[in-house]
Amino acid sequence: MAKTIGARLVEVARDEAQGWALDPGSVARAITPETRMIFLSNPNNPSGRLLRAAELRALAAVADRHGIWLLVDEVYAGLEWPGPRPPSTAELTAFGITSGSVSKALGLQGLRTGRMICQSPAVIRDAMILRENASEIMNVLGERIAEVALWPDRLAAAICRARNAARATLALIDGFVTAEPRLSLHRPEAGLIGLARLQGIDGETRALLRPPWRTFVVPGSAYGPPDHIRIGAGGELETRLNEGSGRLSAALATLS
Repeated sequence: MAKTIGARLVEVARDEAQGWALDPGSVARAITPETRMIFLSNPNNPSGRLLRAAELRALAAVADRHGIWLLVDEVYAGLEWPGPRPPSTAELTAFGITSGSVSKALGLQGLRTGRMICQSPAVIRDAMILRENASEIMNVLGERIAEVALWPDRLAAAICRARNAARATLALIDGFVTAEPRLSLHRPEAGLIGLARLQGIDGETRALLRPPWRTFVVPGSAYGPPDHIRIGAGGELETRLNEGSGRLSAALATLS
């Protein structure tokens, strides 16, 4: 989307050896006089790495120092595994923008409804105008359903159910990767996706989509590293994760 308006993107690499950590210093060094925004997701997509509170504060300080926006998407909020949820960017700096959605932890992706928080009323106003002009017809019913889902008593119960289901699916993925000699994975610290390294196999292969495998994975080249695949564990156990992991293992055996 940024490219369509003529923006130039500068990517800052993450360190796989450090569990896909992001160095705030590297972000600071990538800034030029033309930089207008730092854009991140927390947890990172596709590695599932969670930014620590100290890292977020360091990035907020960078935004303050340069007077540029720091937008952090928190679409997986509520599904953090190592500890409590880190602070939101909008809390840390006047240049902070926090976005999120009801699509992941609450499983309400069909509503196509999200949220945006910023200390600047002008930014929120401009975002609302852009949303209305881009969508033409607002999803009023979806917004109402999302509002009900976010009532404190309903939200707490829904997040609890989602976390219990997610733990079960993550345990399944942990067991699969541990038993699969062709894969290694830094366990996601939040959310339900991870970037697995392939041993001696090109992540660009399309064989996994052909019969008899018919199993969908995203090649790592979509995010940068080609010798990886993105593994997702969304949904509950009824979504045939065991069948999918079995097919993936069988397919990898034929490719090695």
